[in-house]
Amino acid sequence: MTIFLAEKSFTGLCSALFYSFTEGIMPDRVFECGKVSQNLTDSYTVIENDEEKAERVAKALKRYCGRETFNYIGVCLLSCDNNALKTAFDFAYLTLRERKSVIDRLALKAVSDFLFTVKTVLNEKHRFTGFIRFKETARGILYAPYSPDNDITELLCPHFVKRLSDVPFIIHDVKRNVAGVSDGRRFTIMKTENQAVLDLSKDEKEWENLWKEYYKAVNIKERKNRKQQNNLMPMRYRKFLPETYEV
Repeated sequence: MTIFLAEKSFTGLCSALFYSFTEGIMPDRVFECGKVSQNLTDSYTVIENDEEKAERVAKALKRYCGRETFNYIGVCLLSCDNNALKTAFDFAYLTLRERKSVIDRLALKAVSDFLFTVKTVLNEKHRFTGFIRFKETARGILYAPYSPDNDITELLCPHFVKRLSDVPFIIHDVKRNVAGVSDGRRFTIMKTENQAVLDLSKDEKEWENLWKEYYKAVNIKERKNRKQQNNLMPMRYRKFLPETYEV
């Protein structure tokens, strides 16, 4: 079995694609470097990032598949699925081989797997536009910890930059130690190993109480549907939702 080991980024993906085409090697698997245990029966190739070659591949991809589908490749790489890098690779490889958009060829496994992965990531991003709960700090900065399945912080930040209108905020993915930090107009993604120590505003407790009162008000005890509730608001998300602390 031929296995490529590459960085799980657009540069890493495009570097792997360049190597595959120039060397005439189609890998059976593509894994993120450091995320797989090697064995003696498989052949491993470590793909080094090459910015220049990756840029050439990226330009070709954008030309063949269009801007929207090109952006979807980046979304696919944000998936927590262990096969996400191979899924993005197979779709991009097919696009480059055909030299045209293949997004509508749903009968092909490379396309259907790609679209399923993209949809999964975007669905979680959509959920968190409603599930994010900010805490107001004494300095007026909004802080929201969360723990998504997929690496969606960079997808969420533009939504909240627009929605919060000039209010600085931090969205902290505590699972990956990644934070999206915004001054209210722009945002940047950064790694952080530190746990947040918050000096909350004097009104924050009242805001939490309002969330709890709202949650109680919209609940109808006589019409509880726990299965539907768990489907629409998964249990794994609730630790960061103040209105459900007591659930």
